[in-house]
Amino acid sequence: MIAAIAIGFLLAPGDQPAAGATATRFAKSPDGTRIAYDVSGSGPAVMLLHGGGQTRQVWHEAGYVARLASGFRVITVDLRGNGESDKPVTKAAYAIDRLIEDLLAVADDANARDFSVWGFSYGANVGRYLAVRSARVTSMVYIGIPFGPAADPMFRDIILKRIQDGTAPPLGVAWTSALLEYPAVEPGEMRSPTLWVVGTKNTSAATSADHYESSIAGTRVQLVRLEGLTHPQELERIDVTLPRVLEFMRAQRH
Repeated sequence: MIAAIAIGFLLAPGDQPAAGATATRFAKSPDGTRIAYDVSGSGPAVMLLHGGGQTRQVWHEAGYVARLASGFRVITVDLRGNGESDKPVTKAAYAIDRLIEDLLAVADDANARDFSVWGFSYGANVGRYLAVRSARVTSMVYIGIPFGPAADPMFRDIILKRIQDGTAPPLGVAWTSALLEYPAVEPGEMRSPTLWVVGTKNTSAATSADHYESSIAGTRVQLVRLEGLTHPQELERIDVTLPRVLEFMRAQRH
């Protein structure tokens, strides 16, 4: 299921801003890439990162921004290559260091000294490197992907096949080629409290959760399984996911 969503991003990256969405702002990354984002509400800062083939509007459309804005300053980001952000087509432009710089540039532009990161799918994959490397990340909500390599064996094979057979567009080749070189991340590396959200019908993430469950005690990672949810539903079923996440966020304030 995760691979299927990522394949969609290989073929057609998200690029449609939603009508009536919050006004777009732009932060400039150190390499000159413009990163689109918007801000809603007030309170502790929360940065939301979308999945592959999506844009920041998915968080608006699913209802998260409206629900969170009464208690948080919500920063939704178009990851480079998506939405209203710039779309370079070189592999080097998607090195994980560049994406981390993007997110810190957004935080600086939004005057968020520290912030929680919530990532779904590809957004969780990118966000975990920021959470590992930056003390500015106060907590992370890690939705729907395994720990370990950035691309599991099945996804890696799909990426290589798409690149080799020429079916992936230049943008897809650029970001997936870079992704294959991202280092693995293990639960013990997470430096801030992390909620790992896994639907029981998300086979890839559920298998990873089974593998790590006995070893995450003593790390900053807390695992929550959402019964019966597929990978898309981990985000879409806000009625199931958000209460568990807010419970986690409240615990970080005490």
